Amino acid sequence: MQRVTNQMINNTMIYNLNKHQQEMDKMQDMLATGKNVQFPRDNPVAATNQMLYKTALVEIEQYIKNIDESKSKLSEVDSALQSVIRIFQRLRVLAVQGAHGIYTSFERKEAAATEINQMLEELVNIANIRGATGKPIFGGYQTGTENIPDPFVPIYQTLTAGNQGNAMIGVQYRGNIGKILREVAHGEYLDVNVPGNWAFWATNQVLSANKDVSQYRALATQSFKIDGVSIQVAAGDTIDMIIDKINNAGLSVRASIGARNNLVLETTVPHAIWLEDEGSGTFLRDAGMVNPDFPNPPNNIDPTVSISGMSIFDMVIQLRDDLVRGDQELVGGRDLGLIDMALDNVLRHIAAVGAKENRVDELAKRSEYAKSNILDILAKSEGIDFPETIMNFRWLESVHNYALAVGARSIKPTLMDFLR
Repeated sequence: MQRVTNQMINNTMIYNLNKHQQEMDKMQDMLATGKNVQFPRDNPVAATNQMLYKTALVEIEQYIKNIDESKSKLSEVDSALQSVIRIFQRLRVLAVQGAHGIYTSFERKEAAATEINQMLEELVNIANIRGATGKPIFGGYQTGTENIPDPFVPIYQTLTAGNQGNAMIGVQYRGNIGKILREVAHGEYLDVNVPGNWAFWATNQVLSANKDVSQYRALATQSFKIDGVSIQVAAGDTIDMIIDKINNAGLSVRASIGARNNLVLETTVPHAIWLEDEGSGTFLRDAGMVNPDFPNPPNNIDPTVSISGMSIFDMVIQLRDDLVRGDQELVGGRDLGLIDMALDNVLRHIAAVGAKENRVDELAKRSEYAKSNILDILAKSEGIDFPETIMNFRWLESVHNYALAVGARSIKPTLMDFLR
């Protein structure tokens, strides 16, 4: 028979009471926090899953923020391009009127030139417009700095025709072709800007070098970029091999050999071609396309290159000059056709921006649904059933009280109890 002492009874009772108090404390923490896992040791599997759910929730919340920012930036681009369309509609009215001989008198020519010059100024202002962050929305991602404050820089000259005075004769693009990307879902990136050399171009551009490249052969492995896409050239590549690489690079540019065995680059979608040799590469300079004295873009095309193609600003300046001269045939033919081409290009960008806005709206709905789903899973994983937990707490409280009552009776009196 096992011997039971008073000390053993006391120890057992204290152990059970401490155990009840620990369980009650745990229940109390659960009721206070609403969570069933206070420490990873409580339930390692559940704790791991909850950390994964919370990580996914943080990611989705960041995607939602990126989506909201993307909406804002796309809306800024759309609003600016819509303003360009309204100006073009007025320019078209002026061109149609000029083609019908309305601006034959000197006063009317002067009035038309004044109005077009004002529209030119507004077009440049739109091209240099800044978004909510203070950065130009058509300048890529390196403008808006002290060195390059605006992506489009107008050039002025005093013009006596039509009493124009100090009038715009050209506009240089000094931004870059950088695309602003936002991660709108896991592994999904969306560009939310339109570089100015695409948005404000009216016709296809053709660059025709003035150098014979028929005998060209690359002396070393090198690379160059066209519109930001890298073209790899291996040592020994001929000009025909390099042209094939350009034409198979998925660019909106086609390369060919001209009548003088020269390199010719032509866009298939209106924009200004962006050229640069990479690293120690020299192909574009060797082919006579890039100015060796100023090899870095923008405005690095070799002065010997024949350039055709017009920006929106060039087109408007040409319309103004033709109206001032009273050349009805050019206004009604060439100029009106260029306005329609420029309109088509701007509308193409507006359609692309609209498609991105629709995609962003769908991504927002998907992200909100994913967030709601994860919150529901997380609530089920870490949340407690309050009625059940309260019932368990009451049960533990009753058991603890019973244990105290039983313990009070089971502890036998000692000599000290009689000496008090």
